[in-house]
Amino acid sequence: MSRQSNPAPAFLSQAPHKGSPQERALRACITNERLASYDSEARRRSCPALRLYLWDHDMASACMGDIAILEVALRNHMDQQLSLISLEQSGTEDWYMAELRFDDRTQRQIREAWGHLTVQQKKRHTHGHLVAALTFGFWRNLLENGGAIHAHWPDEGSADYENDLWRKGLRKSFPGGRRHALDANAKWTRNYALYIVKTVHALRNRVAHHEPLVNGIPLPGENRRITLADAVHACFDLAMILDRDLYAWLMDNSKMKLMLEREPQPDE
Repeated sequence: MSRQSNPAPAFLSQAPHKGSPQERALRACITNERLASYDSEARRRSCPALRLYLWDHDMASACMGDIAILEVALRNHMDQQLSLISLEQSGTEDWYMAELRFDDRTQRQIREAWGHLTVQQKKRHTHGHLVAALTFGFWRNLLENGGAIHAHWPDEGSADYENDLWRKGLRKSFPGGRRHALDANAKWTRNYALYIVKTVHALRNRVAHHEPLVNGIPLPGENRRITLADAVHACFDLAMILDRDLYAWLMDNSKMKLMLEREPQPDE
């Protein structure tokens, strides 16, 4: 049975009739130069480039919707654990004001997020507003090793996110992580969590910058790219390590899953 034997989802974009005013308008909007990046893949799949482009567009919309839920879940889980670490060390849940050993990059990102807050937000519910203003990349960075502190000062040092954050409680942001790693015959570590989070982040940025998805997702800092299906699978992995019930809901409601089932295949 064909992967596309089921009725098309209502949100699936329909390609206009060839030669119609709608097709001309759409092509003019996209431009031939951008559409050309889909040509070789469209030929391989024996489908029109415009159809592949529209599928890619729908897939991007599906990814952004699902990842938005995952990003909020990720930051809330990590914020909760950072608050507990800060409360124990400094007596305050406002970890961004505490004396945690954040590297220069993390401190800069906190300052930038603070700068985006309004005067009223800085006076009321500041913690929640600041957490919401921090980027997906901020939370991913907290799972890395940690970089330089006061890089241009005589007392230059390095943050140690393994010992100062992960082992002090940040790992508890992912209550399903150990079981997930065990099921994969792997060891549950900070790097295990980082790989999942950075893959989802790479997919999110690819979508946000309107880059093609059909040729795979390049991983920053690595000379390789993974398939779109693998990147989507990482989204489900993230849901699983955060909350198994969230994973179950996402599996039942994910538009990414629906779009992958509708992906134009070679020789359809």
